[in-house]
Amino acid sequence: MKRIRLIGLWLGATILLSATINESVTYYRDVLPVLQNHCQSCHRPGHVAPINFMTYKETRPWAEAMKDVVISRQMPPWFTERPYVPAAGDHGSLTPIEIETIVRWVDLGAPAGDPKDAPPPLYLQQAGFGNPLGRGSVKPIAWR
Repeated sequence: MKRIRLIGLWLGATILLSATINESVTYYRDVLPVLQNHCQSCHRPGHVAPINFMTYKETRPWAEAMKDVVISRQMPPWFTERPYVPAAGDHGSLTPIEIETIVRWVDLGAPAGDPKDAPPPLYLQQAGFGNPLGRGSVKPIAWR
């Protein structure tokens, strides 16, 4: 009886998950918010990750690799520690819906979609000495 309940629960969750994911998944509308919430704290210029995920152009070549590491749950790296990775405690693990969004995006050929669907940039870069913006000013590091 317990086994039947588990199977029913699994089927219900699968149906709910598939109904939640849009038929067409695009970078700007669906994937970019996931990257902003879980990836860009490290995957941006001047931070610990060697790959930038700030723009579609930077992200698209890594689509297949992204799919592999989110399915295997290698990313986000839960072993990171706050003193070494500033936002390590903030990005958390991906939900099943977020994983399915990335997988579906890659399976559809990683379409860009409409840049107007993009959320505003989440991460700002502090301007420092010698910066034409002047000391203490901020600017988005991902311009569209």
